[in-house]
Amino acid sequence: MGLTIFASRNLIVFGILILSGVNRISATFLPGCSQCGAGESTLKAVSMLFRHGDRSPALTYPLDPYHDYPWPGGYGALSQRGSRELYGSGLIKSTRYSSLFSTNCDADATCTLDLNKILVLSSAIQRCVDSVENFLNGFTRVQWPSSLINVIPQAQDEMLAVPGKSCPLYENIITTGPSLDAPEFKAIIDFESTEGQEFLAYLQNNTGFPIGSSAVLMGIEDVLLIEKDNNLELPAWTDSVFEQYLVPLTSIIFDLWGSSQYMKIRSSTLFKDMTDRLDNLIAESDEQNILLYSAHDATVGGMLHFLGIRDQTVARPSYGASLNLELHESSDIEDDFEVKLVYFKTYDDQNPIEVNIPNCQAPCPYKQFKWNIQPNLINDYDSACSQ
Repeated sequence: MGLTIFASRNLIVFGILILSGVNRISATFLPGCSQCGAGESTLKAVSMLFRHGDRSPALTYPLDPYHDYPWPGGYGALSQRGSRELYGSGLIKSTRYSSLFSTNCDADATCTLDLNKILVLSSAIQRCVDSVENFLNGFTRVQWPSSLINVIPQAQDEMLAVPGKSCPLYENIITTGPSLDAPEFKAIIDFESTEGQEFLAYLQNNTGFPIGSSAVLMGIEDVLLIEKDNNLELPAWTDSVFEQYLVPLTSIIFDLWGSSQYMKIRSSTLFKDMTDRLDNLIAESDEQNILLYSAHDATVGGMLHFLGIRDQTVARPSYGASLNLELHESSDIEDDFEVKLVYFKTYDDQNPIEVNIPNCQAPCPYKQFKWNIQPNLINDYDSACSQ
């Protein structure tokens, strides 16, 4: 089947022929084949961990004036805006990583785009599945088989969904949130003080929600933030508490989530999955050099803490934020690859920050990077969650 897709300026234009029975696509790159020639890029592999796109609120509250608002797809669904965001994110990433798709670029600028080189793992939460579908549409700009996306059942998910597979010893921090008496909250408000108790009572009276945990505070902030972002006028009672208290309190909750033992266990599983797959590529026992992990803000935030790089960005990852681990060939490193961490702060970020890797001066050898993380790895999820 023939298909021609025209991309915007500075993006690749494809003339595509999908070959029957295989996930390899003959593509003409214009102008020339500068993006796809072997030896023209030091990049050899990338792992991308990203948050889904814009969504509707995860829940409402009893006294919400928009309680019956017709959110397309229902609560927690990827919005049309989110679909566009992740498609655009895919386009942006394709300009950086197109060399990884391609082999056998010949003199007439025809290259082979190989979908077998892509591994896609997604949280089972539908907005993550929908997000990576849109991302792939922008990233590949070809027809790809639905089997390309591997969805991890939530009850078995040890790394992407939050919460995922049961972790009885620690998952209460996700379901109920950090304790309201956590000292970190006192920088905003002391919940044990008269002011703090009046604040909680004020929220309860205006939302109809019993405020028994920090997770409820974050839920209220989430509803208000998304309603405001969708041009819905917030009720007057929010004026004195939304920006001053709920927004900064939610940032603290995300930091406490990300640094929790629960997220350390899950981030360890995720990191091991990434590096095991990259090791297989290096050993030439696997050909997948593009690893896509479609997940949540808590997943990305947890990995920022796990790698010790949270201080280089904000607590709460934005829609489409992506933490990318790249392997490069380097003339300064023998018998190894250079590892780079780049962080796309938003879905439309075209100038990601190159993260300073702790305890590993650039160019950071991949083996040293893994060695530094080794003490933080947890070997068995079930044992760690039940000890």
